Amino acid sequence: MINKGKEIEVFLEKLPSRGRLRFFLFFVFISFFFWISTKLSKTYTLEQSFSINWNDIPEGIIISDKEYKLNTSIKASGIEVMFYRLFLNELNISLKEAKFSLTKGIVDTERQHFFVEKQLFNNTILNQISPVSLEFEYSNLDKKIVPIIPKIKFSLRPGFLLDKPLLSIPDSILISGPKTLLDSISNIETQFFSYNDIFEPFSYMVKLKKISKIQMPIDEVKINLSVSRYSEKEFILPIEILNLPRNKRVKLFPPKAKVKVTLPISIISTVKDSDFSLVVDYNEIIYDKARELKLSINKQPPAIKQIILEPKKVNFLIRI
Repeated sequence: MINKGKEIEVFLEKLPSRGRLRFFLFFVFISFFFWISTKLSKTYTLEQSFSINWNDIPEGIIISDKEYKLNTSIKASGIEVMFYRLFLNELNISLKEAKFSLTKGIVDTERQHFFVEKQLFNNTILNQISPVSLEFEYSNLDKKIVPIIPKIKFSLRPGFLLDKPLLSIPDSILISGPKTLLDSISNIETQFFSYNDIFEPFSYMVKLKKISKIQMPIDEVKINLSVSRYSEKEFILPIEILNLPRNKRVKLFPPKAKVKVTLPISIISTVKDSDFSLVVDYNEIIYDKARELKLSINKQPPAIKQIILEPKKVNFLIRI
């Protein structure tokens, strides 16, 4: 046991001190750094493959989901090659000059040599593109008009109401896509947004929800909210009888009714009794054998938001 303990002590004494170890590791790091810098600064000629992102797709068609690759021969520095392998692995190919048959198209990639090279780093030289002509699959799109559904949550300041329903401009759009997909789409929704304490006319631009493989002519719409401050006003109105035969006399109980309306404060002083017409229908007695007649509004100002009738029905007495 004593000999074994001495052997461990001798081994530990042979190890470098902490300061020497740090210096050694620092030297290794510096050597590695210069080795990497040397490798990355060198110029290499190699084959590099890129995924294709289609540009200038003609209206009315959609490219298949198949992944298309463009093979290139490039001359680039080590650091540029590293970026191509890790990050910049997609190139744009234009379809402006593509030729289309019934279900397939073909694009001359060699003619886009300069366009492709511009997408690479400045010091990269593009030697060759393969294939020089690339074939791709596509399908024609159908079209359909669908309504736009605003997805909005809002609250109005107390005493304020909407003058008219929430409005989207435009309220519908013409979308394009595969027929099977279009058949399953009944509307296009906006992105959700919320707004509180609205007390004046309000407009907001909101993005439309994107749907894969569906083309839309616009990506956002304008949402309009028209609001006003409202109040209540009461009227006592006489009740008229519609469809009353000339040889009949009918007495109503009561002959008048209270009409409580909610309307914008801006016009409340201009609304008069004569702007309303409160009626019952004599035909209810003949055809429905009614014992009470239902009150209804036959005429009212257009800006009225709500009407409450008291009572809703009246009794009657037919005089011979």
